Amino acid sequence: MTSSPPSRRDLLTVTTAAGTVGALTACSPFQDFTGAQGAPAAPVATDGTPTRVGKLSDVPVGGSASGEAEGQKILIYRPDETTVLAYSAVCTHQGCAVTATDSEFSCPCHNSTFALDDGTVTGGPAPAPLPRYAAAIDGDWITVTV
Repeated sequence: MTSSPPSRRDLLTVTTAAGTVGALTACSPFQDFTGAQGAPAAPVATDGTPTRVGKLSDVPVGGSASGEAEGQKILIYRPDETTVLAYSAVCTHQGCAVTATDSEFSCPCHNSTFALDDGTVTGGPAPAPLPRYAAAIDGDWITVTV
């Protein structure tokens, strides 16, 4: 009995199936996040000019909001009366827009989630924390340096 080499059709079918499985696995909410979760928070970016992004009164203590600084979408979290934190609103997985919720930052594209207090990955396929920006309270305003 002789065996013939696989046809182009057979190779294409196997290659396509393997690629589909890999793509679906990458976006699965049931994967192992050992490399992403628990990763240290991103360092704070301090270069640039402080820009007013919103009124302090618009972000209650324990609350979060979204805004824009120097053309970049950002997320704000106010953990206490004297602190504001700012992060990029661009998901580290595939660049989708991340939104602020009551309990986390969330990417609707592939269900990545990030901690409000340090931007670390808490779920989903995102490989790294959200980049953090320097933020400050300036009187009645929140300023962010991007």
